[in-house]
Amino acid sequence: MYEMIKLKYDYKDLEPYYDSDMFNYHYNVLYKAYTDNLNKIMDEFNNNRKNSNFDNIQNLSKRLAFTANAYILHSLFFENLTPMPNKTLLSKEIVNHIKKDFGSYDAFIDELNSSLLNVEGPGWVVFGYDRYLDKLLIIQIEKHQDLTLIDFIPLLVIDMWEHSYYLQYNTNKKEYIRNLFYILDFNVVNNRYNNIYMI
Repeated sequence: MYEMIKLKYDYKDLEPYYDSDMFNYHYNVLYKAYTDNLNKIMDEFNNNRKNSNFDNIQNLSKRLAFTANAYILHSLFFENLTPMPNKTLLSKEIVNHIKKDFGSYDAFIDELNSSLLNVEGPGWVVFGYDRYLDKLLIIQIEKHQDLTLIDFIPLLVIDMWEHSYYLQYNTNKKEYIRNLFYILDFNVVNNRYNNIYMI
């Protein structure tokens, strides 16, 4: 049974950078629906296995990819937020790794901003580490599952679907992105990075 992650902050704690009503809708309506649907899909899989009936496997697999990734990405995104603006920084180890893989820290920031501003339609931007390629990368994920990499470990997840910003920022993605950086929890990023080599 999958559950919504418990938040380490209240909705209003993220204001003025993230509107509490918008966050409430994002967390309690959309994220809850993905969590509930994921559990229903897993129940369907279990029933199919018990009955040895996989006639609907293609449809079920597509629904699983979409819904499970929606659940995972939202969980990681909410975990990436903090009400302590500008209180956390990336560790020296990650910064050095970024400089090695991106050429410079400025190049990393430029690529991250460009990726955020140029997501086509509903999607995500994720900074992470690919174990197979042994490289830090920034990827765009369309919907919840397209353009993903198989051995990719997310470190920082940013929701760029309209539901995550439109009620507060309308079409002003730049302002949403700029304000989001005030409430990103880089300690979470640091911890995820430190756990890479323990997997």
